[in-house]
Amino acid sequence: MGFERDDLYGDEPPQYPDGVDPFLDPSFSYTPPSTYDVDQWEDKNQTVELGGDTEYDEETEKMLWALRHFELRIAPECDEIDDWNALDRRTQRMYRAGILKEFIGGYRELEEILEKGGPVAREAGFSPGDGTNYSTLSAAISKFDADFLAEAAEYSRNAALYSLTPRGRSFNRAPPYPSKPRAYYLENGEEWTVGMDQKMTEASRVVAKYMALVAPSLRFDRDRSAPNYQYSIGDIYRLLAHLAIEQCAAKNGAELLAWQSDKDTPSASTLAECIPTPGDSEELEVEDIEDKFIDATCRLLERETLAPSGPIHLAYDLTTVGWYGEENKWVTGSIKKDNTTEFWHYAVLSTVSPGRNYILGVTPIKERSEKAEALNRMLRRVRQNANPDFGRIYMDSQLFQADVVTTCREHGLNWMIQAPEAELYTKMAESAPPGESDKVNDITFTKFNASYQTFNAIICPIHEEEVGYEEITPETGLTRYRDTSKREGGGDSTVSEGSDPDGPVQNQLDDFGGDMPVPKDTPDDLDADEGTGESDTHTVWITDMDVDERDLDGLGYQYRHRWKIETAIRQLKHTFQGQCRSSDRLTRAVYFGAAQLFFNFWVALNRELPYHLGDPARFRLTGLETLHALREADFEVGKPWNNLLI
Repeated sequence: MGFERDDLYGDEPPQYPDGVDPFLDPSFSYTPPSTYDVDQWEDKNQTVELGGDTEYDEETEKMLWALRHFELRIAPECDEIDDWNALDRRTQRMYRAGILKEFIGGYRELEEILEKGGPVAREAGFSPGDGTNYSTLSAAISKFDADFLAEAAEYSRNAALYSLTPRGRSFNRAPPYPSKPRAYYLENGEEWTVGMDQKMTEASRVVAKYMALVAPSLRFDRDRSAPNYQYSIGDIYRLLAHLAIEQCAAKNGAELLAWQSDKDTPSASTLAECIPTPGDSEELEVEDIEDKFIDATCRLLERETLAPSGPIHLAYDLTTVGWYGEENKWVTGSIKKDNTTEFWHYAVLSTVSPGRNYILGVTPIKERSEKAEALNRMLRRVRQNANPDFGRIYMDSQLFQADVVTTCREHGLNWMIQAPEAELYTKMAESAPPGESDKVNDITFTKFNASYQTFNAIICPIHEEEVGYEEITPETGLTRYRDTSKREGGGDSTVSEGSDPDGPVQNQLDDFGGDMPVPKDTPDDLDADEGTGESDTHTVWITDMDVDERDLDGLGYQYRHRWKIETAIRQLKHTFQGQCRSSDRLTRAVYFGAAQLFFNFWVALNRELPYHLGDPARFRLTGLETLHALREADFEVGKPWNNLLI
């Protein structure tokens, strides 16, 4: 087929994909530019005026708009016609006649319309008595690809509806290959549907463009003269997507994909050779792999409408992946209740913007002290690539550590953390008025020698219908922190039994660089309160934000966005990553990085495809469908175009 779709919406993306313009609102000032070449439009309008004062019957107008769309959008851009403007006048006329024939049905009927010499004949380039009869039309049109003409006519007919449907977007803002406008379904009482074939075809086309955007970031300095270099970046990630679909390891997965697919498939050994290993001449480390996938994510978010608008709120969390292999320094032992022997630990940074909750970075860590270091690295790399406007960051109680919150402040991020289980916070919850929110100011850290030494707390009632899902990270040597509630004296900074198994980290924060800071004293207002609530009816968050001028219930509600990172982590582990049986840290980083990439493709597709297919409210692509779109994509198709525009 001859359709290769490049910029589907001209220089600007459509702002209203449901096909209903909001221009009745006088406060709305956005006017997307025309997607047509102005000179070409004016030249065509000199023959047959469209969009002016001239009135036509509905069927005539539909054919005129369809011919105009084919002439100005489809014919110059499609693969079926190499160079539309270079074709002779007769061939161009016959292509237009072929489109009309799809509307009319027969060659004799087509001859009758063209012989009349009305506006439709003039738009097609015919005049009365020029000797064009049905046999001549049949002989010429039958030489063209019938499937191409049928599909081009369908797209042209859909484009005509943009002009004929009230409240729809203007015709000159229709994409080259449009579906029917959403307004058409609304006004005609027809049910809007997208077939699975149409959805997956469009997803594969778009994901090919995503891969073209990110590919420069994902190369691992392979030897270009090596035999395995015949495989493109897309081929490698097609295989990784297939491993995730089948939930299998590389050897079996590569053999199965080679059997199923007509595309050239790298073997498991080729995949292994493409991934750096410790001691390679390139001397890549985990941090370098991490950077590559952060860079790829930033490249993807350069595409129009995909990036969250500022300020961008973040979430940071840890997760574990079970491991049954031999112990090495990158894994830690489990406790008896966990059904595994070792855990790989990963730090994950994501955005939490609704509909745009991308994973910005993911990296394996091996020591507790690396939680803040990994966060600092990922934030720094994102800033280098994108310079985003960050807002606040949400974290779980296990990340309430002095070096973590210091890193947040160094990057200009306000932090908001679920309060850990400690006597002080239990008292706060008990002291809150039943059913009401409260706050506590100026809680002081112990031995926290940073430029700021206090933080605040907000206490909000737990809504009776509030449901949150949290994937609990198993306790391991990296995730356990000291139980400060058992320390004698409350404010004593002495380390108790069961302390950090890695030992204290010596840095600018003394003993607490890798551990939870301890509140120094219970605030005076809590001492005076007899306690009017119960600890299990309120939730406590701690933050460095000024809470005096804040809507406390609103802050508590917004913290729920942190759950998005838990959803993302589950998708990373259970949907977008195949089995990784390697104990090599670089290989593990690549597998998890590929899962990060696939997850971000999934979020982006759900953001973008409604613009192509019609209804943003009800459209949804699953993670598994995204992986199938990756596996079936023709990555060469996405390379030649400007892929920053949708």
